[in-house]
Amino acid sequence: MWKRKLYIKDNLTPFSISRSKIDLFFDCYRCFYLDQRFGIKRPHGTPLVINNFVVNHFKSILNEYRTNQTVFPDSKRINKKLIPSNNELLENWSHPFKGISSIDRKTNFKIKANLDDVWQCEETKEYYPIIIKSTSRKKDISFDSIWPGYWKQLSLYSYLLSKNSIKTGSIGILVYLNASENLPNDINKIDFDLLIFDRKLDLSWIEPTLDVIHKTLNSDTVPMGRNSCKFCRYQIDIQRVLDGKF
Repeated sequence: MWKRKLYIKDNLTPFSISRSKIDLFFDCYRCFYLDQRFGIKRPHGTPLVINNFVVNHFKSILNEYRTNQTVFPDSKRINKKLIPSNNELLENWSHPFKGISSIDRKTNFKIKANLDDVWQCEETKEYYPIIIKSTSRKKDISFDSIWPGYWKQLSLYSYLLSKNSIKTGSIGILVYLNASENLPNDINKIDFDLLIFDRKLDLSWIEPTLDVIHKTLNSDTVPMGRNSCKFCRYQIDIQRVLDGKF
């Protein structure tokens, strides 16, 4: 039976921390600590089957530009001429059980992530990490309404690309496939609006965050839960019921 690896202090083997676990750390130190030290995971959410299908279909369309090494036309909306990369390592970088990684020597963490895609600028030859999301929102999606965590994800992707000797640009790109409100008469068809955003990435938070994660995992004291964490509140309420204090 497969057994997940838990953090062990002073282990000489690099400890793998995924991009999603770093997101968990930002969300709640306590949930992260219980997950990585004791294997106590949060309950899984509902799988986004349709969203994932739409994203994968869009990736198959991108592969036509990748194969022909031609500019993806919508990239011109952000005043760039970008070509989906055909780097031979991309298949591994996007593979759910492989991904891209780099070892942080200071903490002995092996930082891992699975990339959605990487595009290359036709003019500068720089590479840019891409996140592709499928959604359905009635309100217009604007730059200000984008979840800040996506830019953190792109920063980490850019960091890992650079650590793997890839010439990266300073920006990350987010592609939204938003289901249109104007439903066609054909019930078997849904139209999507393609929205594309770019932003200069901040990589300065990454290594200091790894230091804090290292300090947290090496402590024998479970961090306090956050009031904003519904999972911690649920555990506290259950304990209060058991103690007769609810």
